[in-house]
This record gives sequence, C-alpha cells and structure tokens, in this order.
Amino acid sequence: MLVACAPPAGDVLDAGGGTALFAEWLDDPSEPFAELRAALRQRRLVVLDASVGMLRFARPRAPLCLAGDLTLPPFRERRFALVLSFTSILGEPFPALRSLAALLAPGGTLLATFLADDVAAAKAAFPAAALQPVTGGVEAGQDRAFLLRRR
Repeated sequence: MLVACAPPAGDVLDAGGGTALFAEWLDDPSEPFAELRAALRQRRLVVLDASVGMLRFARPRAPLCLAGDLTLPPFRERRFALVLSFTSILGEPFPALRSLAALLAPGGTLLATFLADDVAAAKAAFPAAALQPVTGGVEAGQDRAFLLRRR
C-alpha cells in the first residue's frame, strides 16, 4: 500500500505501537520492500502507546517512545507525514480517527488496520473524521488495512 502511495517527507508515528514491531519490520532485511523500508528508516519514528510496560520493550527498537492515548495524542497538529495504527483502534473508532487525522501533515497518510468485525464502524467514521480512503479493505491477515488521507 505504501509503496504505491508514498507519504511526503517527515516523521512517522506508530500510534498504539506497543513493542515497536513496525520498527522491527523496518530493520529486518528478510522482509519485502527494501527500498521503502530503507526510506522510512531515514525518518524519525515515534512510538505512542498507552502501556508503559509495552514501551519498555519498544525502547531498544525505537528510542523515541511516549506513553499516551490515541484519542488525546501529545503532539501538535499536522506533525507527521505518516501515521500507522495497526489494530490499535478498538471500540468506537471516531475519536481515535479524528485525533490521528489531525496529526497528518499536508499530503500525509494514515495506514490503519482494523479487525474484520470493526471494519463497518471504521468505514462509517472516516467521513466524520475528515478522512478519505485511498485504498481500503485490503486483507492483512485477520485484519483489513486502509490507507487514508485527510480531506
């Protein structure tokens, strides 16, 4: 998804990043998309998670880790070129989607995955959160992945 629609230059937020598995993916030479991974490794990666315990495991992979809530992220608006949320938006999606959309820099993208059972609620929340799907509903294991831009 990101290969075809690369985000502009700028920082990356792994929202609900837990133990920073995204950072591990970036550094794993056996993973596909070597050029994309290399380009993203040049950017500052910030991991945000509500669990301090998870962030302890994240710190060796991503030195910039912050504890916080997706619905009230501790960042200024339009701060990130790319925001990732891998199955981190659970329950009512609108508050988190609205907050994450506000963090997108002009031309920035939000890559979010949702459990299959949560897809309908997420899709219904996209317009109210001022998000426009670029691609959507792509199978990602048991999840569905959406690439979104701020309207």
